[in-house]
Amino acid sequence: MKRRNFLSLLGVLGVGGLSAFGFQKLQKSKYWPNDNQFFNPCLDSKLPESLEKHEVILSALEGIDSTHMWDGHVHLIGLGDTDSGIFVNPNYQDVFELKKYIQFRFYLNASCVEPGISVDEAFVNRLKTLKWGRGSRVILLAFDYSYDEQGERLLDQTAFHTPNSYAAQIHKESPQHFEWLASIHPYRKDSLEALQQAVFDGALGVKWLPQAMNINPDSALCDPFYEAMVHWNIPLLCHCGDEEAVDGANIEAYAYGNPLLVRRALDHGVKVIIAHCASLGKNNFELFTQLMEEPRYEGLLFGDISAMSQVNRDDMLALKTVISRKEWHSRLLYGSDYPLPGIIPLISLKDLQAQELLTAEQVKVLAQLRQHNPLLFNFVLNRHLKVENQKLSPIVFHTRSFWTLGTRL
Repeated sequence: MKRRNFLSLLGVLGVGGLSAFGFQKLQKSKYWPNDNQFFNPCLDSKLPESLEKHEVILSALEGIDSTHMWDGHVHLIGLGDTDSGIFVNPNYQDVFELKKYIQFRFYLNASCVEPGISVDEAFVNRLKTLKWGRGSRVILLAFDYSYDEQGERLLDQTAFHTPNSYAAQIHKESPQHFEWLASIHPYRKDSLEALQQAVFDGALGVKWLPQAMNINPDSALCDPFYEAMVHWNIPLLCHCGDEEAVDGANIEAYAYGNPLLVRRALDHGVKVIIAHCASLGKNNFELFTQLMEEPRYEGLLFGDISAMSQVNRDDMLALKTVISRKEWHSRLLYGSDYPLPGIIPLISLKDLQAQELLTAEQVKVLAQLRQHNPLLFNFVLNRHLKVENQKLSPIVFHTRSFWTLGTRL
């Protein structure tokens, strides 16, 4: 990207008024990507032999049973240019809504969609090629519409929608690659029926993003849904903390990211995975820690480590904490947040090295690997992160038993 174009982008993203000195300072900051590279070049997912057999990659697999490696946080996106039923809010395709438009273009670039075929098909095709361990699978996330408390759909306040039926279809067509989580808004009049159908179609859980979907997890409106989840023994993957990737349904909905609001689900007996360990935003990780330390929630409350190495996590304090607290590792679940690892500026390898979480040699290899395979990149990155002499234990990456049996082996 040329300097003048990047400066324009910074203005769109609210970093305007940069002097020459300010620009030089930004270039040296953690927000400036390695090798001045802003877009994923989408190289062949088949690695060059020198990279495939590099010690940094091979050592990441030591102690790992790849048949038990399931990536529990992979977004299923597209444009709805097939019969998928995917909906993308027109604001994300409107050049006059420049911030949203650029944001969505970054998502598509990170997904390496091929020109000449539909985006829906290209997204899935690329994902199939991203091998990250023999026998490993990814868990695709559906995404429901926003609804109000009367159960009416809020189309204008929905950023995007990926139907359960489409996620189930992709799983059915390629079960060796994909599992899936349903997304069902609890205020829907047919939420209980939709949950039953999702279970029959093989869903392994339910995904919510409360701020974007207008869900208050502490509302009594959720109680019948929680009871049904316990009946079907199906977990809830719930985004907590601040949200920057998807717009909220309304200003008030941003409060729905408070981790303490999931107590209602936990008290019903629902297994809850807090996405990203609530690591974004002021005090959210502290509230996640508070929940993790409540004895009554052991066996019910878990954390998803996806996105925790992204640059918007100040000083990587949350990431360093989950690595250091080995007693938590049996309650942590690996996820990549794909396609976000393919957005080059989102993960600053040089900053992770500066904070002594990675070595210079690891950074060099990871920078190359990301251009070929963001899924494998994210796995290798998380396997090598180290705080003093402590790394994330293999059990964090052995998630298959949790998703299929509800336990950690």
